[in-house]
Amino acid sequence: MELYPLDILIHIINIVVLFLLLRLILFKPVSRYLSGRSGRISDQLAEAETRLNEAEALRQEYQKQLDKAVEEGHDVIRDSKTKATQEAQAILADAKAQADRYYDEAQERISKERDRALEQMRQEVAQLSVDIAARILKREVTGADNLALAEEFFNELRKK
Repeated sequence: MELYPLDILIHIINIVVLFLLLRLILFKPVSRYLSGRSGRISDQLAEAETRLNEAEALRQEYQKQLDKAVEEGHDVIRDSKTKATQEAQAILADAKAQADRYYDEAQERISKERDRALEQMRQEVAQLSVDIAARILKREVTGADNLALAEEFFNELRKK
């Protein structure tokens, strides 16, 4: 293959003309496209940065709300424990008061039963005393004698 200088020159001129035509025809549209694309990318990056900042602000807000909810939960638990303790103390106080009432009522019943038993014993002792005295005297004692003897006997018991 032979190289002819004229062919080389024509090829060089063709390349230069083609370059100039392509530059003239394509440079501005491609340049506009590239600068537009660069602008869109910048806008998208700025929007992504804005959304990232908004997301971070929302995350912080949600974290604050979560912390507040946790604190409120702790307050509710603390209040519930306090109320439960107060209710337990009230129940215990009521139970103690009721037990005291039952105790007092039982003491009163015991006292009445003791008094009744003592009175019954006095009557039995008086009757036995009258019977013994009647046997000793071999005669029947009248009701008035019976009362007088019983009174005398109880007076002696009280003195002792």
